[in-house]
Amino acid sequence: MAAGANDAKQARLMVKKEVLINNSIKGNTLEISEGDMLLYSPVPFTMGRIIELSFSLVDGLPPIKLRARVQTVQEGVGVGVSFTGINQADKEWLKRFIMENMPAQPAKQEFPAGDTRKKVLLVDDSVTARATYKNKLVLSNYNVREASNGMEAIKSITDDIPDLIVLDMQMEGMDGTKFLQFVRSNDTWKNVKVLMLSGRITPQETDRISAMGVSGILSKMITTPNKLADQVKQILGA
Repeated sequence: MAAGANDAKQARLMVKKEVLINNSIKGNTLEISEGDMLLYSPVPFTMGRIIELSFSLVDGLPPIKLRARVQTVQEGVGVGVSFTGINQADKEWLKRFIMENMPAQPAKQEFPAGDTRKKVLLVDDSVTARATYKNKLVLSNYNVREASNGMEAIKSITDDIPDLIVLDMQMEGMDGTKFLQFVRSNDTWKNVKVLMLSGRITPQETDRISAMGVSGILSKMITTPNKLADQVKQILGA
């Protein structure tokens, strides 16, 4: 999300909470600071539009109600907004909430220094699928990290960029397609290789995903750990 010079020093917290937009549209927060927010909305908004937000970061507390201006739009992924006219009390509360919850976030995840194995990030909301695929990839001499959803995956690649992302298409919240759009819109990550897994693939979906520059598409229904490892080897050449 675009940020001004004053926003650069603001602490940012990745947090998923329901947000009500214009008293009628249900979305989710993705990232928040004391001055702005990245949120997911099922309805598109134009740049510069003023919207009304209502959200509660702590269960049981009254919602915070703010006005915000749309600053960035990443279709299908997220809307970046900056708060307008926020009072000092709400600003200080947001700042305190963010700072108090920062330690609760996962520690920075980096692939071990000096490890020359190719780095693979496995993104799937199925614990069983991740464990099964990870075991085979580790045995095939890959350095593997895991993420259970798109938000965890963003945190992971922010900490350390992998050589390949193995990405499940169907996940709760930010699914594989939205995550891929987010990655491709970022100059730092846009060239990372991605291997997509899908429980169901139609020709239309195959064309749409292929257009986003993936290195391969596999059906989870017929993809064994051995087949995945073979495809990863073909992509990474190792």
